[in-house]
Amino acid sequence: MPGRRTFIITRPEEDAARFSEAVRRAGHALLSAPLLRIVFDSQAEIPDHAWQAVAITSANGARAIARHPARAHLITAKAVTVGPASTAAAQAAGFTDILQAERGDVHGVIDVIRSRLDPAAGPVLYASGRVTRGALEEKLAQDGFTVVRVVLYDARPAEALPEETAAFIRRGGEATVALYSPRSAKIWAGLCQKAGLAAPARRLDYACLSANVARALKEALNPEREPLIAPKPEEGALLALLGLTPTGESTP
Repeated sequence: MPGRRTFIITRPEEDAARFSEAVRRAGHALLSAPLLRIVFDSQAEIPDHAWQAVAITSANGARAIARHPARAHLITAKAVTVGPASTAAAQAAGFTDILQAERGDVHGVIDVIRSRLDPAAGPVLYASGRVTRGALEEKLAQDGFTVVRVVLYDARPAEALPEETAAFIRRGGEATVALYSPRSAKIWAGLCQKAGLAAPARRLDYACLSANVARALKEALNPEREPLIAPKPEEGALLALLGLTPTGESTP
């Protein structure tokens, strides 16, 4: 992909720094269109158990713990994280015993808990967002684990595209849109349709973190060109796919 390109990053502001830095360092143009806004609940009630581990399926779960009054107690447990960014966020929150999943999704977290932890060693806290995928509690219950889900944050959808991004699409600008979840793909499609931009949005290029994201995009928007799909559901793999040099570690 030679020459100067434009990328549209759709991640929440808390998670967009690595992608944005890679784009700018490569000399490309960047438009920010956060599709979700993260709202933390520092007053969520967390039972005072002797937690064996904390399951963290998003960096925002660790960020929520860092803001919670129970942080000092929780960080004495193991953290089971979904990928590099959630690991970095768990470290920043104060966890020192961290098990990172090899697969960058909730099923990878389930696999780690099944293979590395003991159901008899104590309950597992699921530091959850309001919207979840993968049925973590139900699947681990089948193996005898006690899992307590506590909603510590909410990812609220944007109500409209930023005007700069909408104007760019309206005038037929060429760009690659980076999408990280099936939910954000559906929100993107809905906002483009709401703004009367579905037709030009279909002509954009898309880079998706996984096949599930690409599937949701195709169902909701039906882009003209086949979306690119990262070989692994990790941001570093997505950046490499786009010819951008990753720096540090980040998350889906």
